[in-house]
Amino acid sequence: MKEVTQVINCPITNDSERFTYIDLGEMPLVNNLLDTREESLDCKKYPLAVQYFTKSKLSCLTENIDPNLMFSQYSYKSGVVKAYADHCKEMFWFVDTYLDLKEGDKILDIGGNDGTLLKSFLEKKPYLDVLNIDASTNLTDLSRERGIPAINKFWGVETAETLNKKFKLITSTNVFQHTPPIADFTEAISMSLDDKGIWCLEFPYWKTNMQTLQFDQIYHEHVYFYLVEPLKQLFDKFGLEIIKAVRYPIHGGTLRLLISKKGDWYVCDGVQKLIDEEQSIDQKYYEDWGEVIEEHISDCNGFLRMLKADGSNIIGFGAAAKGCIFLNSAKIDDAILDVVIDDTDLKQGKFIPGTGIQIKDRTYINENKVDYILILAHNFKDVIIESLRNDGYVGKFIILFPQIKII
Repeated sequence: MKEVTQVINCPITNDSERFTYIDLGEMPLVNNLLDTREESLDCKKYPLAVQYFTKSKLSCLTENIDPNLMFSQYSYKSGVVKAYADHCKEMFWFVDTYLDLKEGDKILDIGGNDGTLLKSFLEKKPYLDVLNIDASTNLTDLSRERGIPAINKFWGVETAETLNKKFKLITSTNVFQHTPPIADFTEAISMSLDDKGIWCLEFPYWKTNMQTLQFDQIYHEHVYFYLVEPLKQLFDKFGLEIIKAVRYPIHGGTLRLLISKKGDWYVCDGVQKLIDEEQSIDQKYYEDWGEVIEEHISDCNGFLRMLKADGSNIIGFGAAAKGCIFLNSAKIDDAILDVVIDDTDLKQGKFIPGTGIQIKDRTYINENKVDYILILAHNFKDVIIESLRNDGYVGKFIILFPQIKII
């Protein structure tokens, strides 16, 4: 695959009628952290813009980056974030209510990272037959170290044929939007679901993200920005249907869909209700949203520069993908933010692409004067604030989504 591939045709309908509604310019690959300040400032950047296909109502990037550049080694570990670990435990009870999982039932987690989700399932029912498939070699190694069987592959028809297994439950949290060949991904799901099996799919819900101005959900790994209606069109093509839809606050607004083969399960009324609510999102809505984001980025830049001009010491918290996009979009570098704190050991000591800002651990806060902490991982802001207060931080916090706010 080429480093950059232009997306001209819709992966659901194959038509090319589309328009671009937000263009963030040239942006770095968010999780490719660098070893030095110089490498950070000189890193390679790629076009980052979102388009809308009018027939399917699907939003996606205008250009796709070779997945091997982004996923072969990955610095995000699911198990570091307690809120996500708790979410995984809740998911077990949610799906088990449907499936009543029994000894020998096979469970597949696609993009299972370090095995956190499957570990939570085994804690409740250790006799389940689980498998993690992930594209990152370092994370599949870590998953195995934690006792979770793992295969280092991208999911698709080829992988499904190689496995040649039927699964009672397939889970994929925050991975379906990362996958350019969504038809191949979905066909492989349909091939691999057991009778009365369920696919539990989670992703950031684009309707919620737009309402809360979360443009920082746009980065090269996020190829798609999903509403329910285009997914219904896609699933129909492979004999699948959405049977339940539930919103969750995690990750800035997540939608959980339960999907089965057509006719296997009762379809809840809430699925059509979400589709009906999406009808108000038309071309003007997208174009207006793009203009609002441009203004918000400018306001954030001015606000942080004003604080710095007053002599304040500002650091960031959360070297997340969304933080990298925000900093680069708003042109915030190490002249504004002294450092960014992150609890992930794989990130500490590295530099955020495009910014020159180094990532440190929490000891920095105790050893240096800090007036403001800008929470870049704002989807976990409540947990982060509580944790830092418990650690003794007495300064102020800055939240920039959906509005600029000091706490």
